[in-house]
Amino acid sequence: MIKIKLLSGALLATFLIYGAEKSATHRQISYSPNDLKIVGVLDYGQTSPLVNSSGQYMAFVFNGNGKDRVEVTVTGDRNALVAIADPSLNKVASGIGRLSVSLPYRGPDTEAYYVVFKSQTRSARLILRRTGRAQPTPDATR
Repeated sequence: MIKIKLLSGALLATFLIYGAEKSATHRQISYSPNDLKIVGVLDYGQTSPLVNSSGQYMAFVFNGNGKDRVEVTVTGDRNALVAIADPSLNKVASGIGRLSVSLPYRGPDTEAYYVVFKSQTRSARLILRRTGRAQPTPDATR
């Protein structure tokens, strides 16, 4: 009888943990451009200063080229919501704690993109890396 109670308790704990992980990974990032607080500018390879979060969505601006592979990691809060947004603040991709994405190609010009995040803790840092380079577009005049 004791073995059955221990086994059922372990199964219940497993289901509760799985459910908690599943719900955490399915949280959606949803923001209004009017609710965003721009807190700075980041370059590839740079770590942000410590940002004190008040539970609202914040953003860093960075310059990127279409087809750049970008990786963002939030330190200090592995459960922070993070997204990459295009120049119009439309979400390109989102994740929790870490995100890797290829920027959409809209021409050869460099554009301003945003790293949008919301930390559940009091403070966090973001690390922005380019993990792959955009391929040069062929020159049609040659």
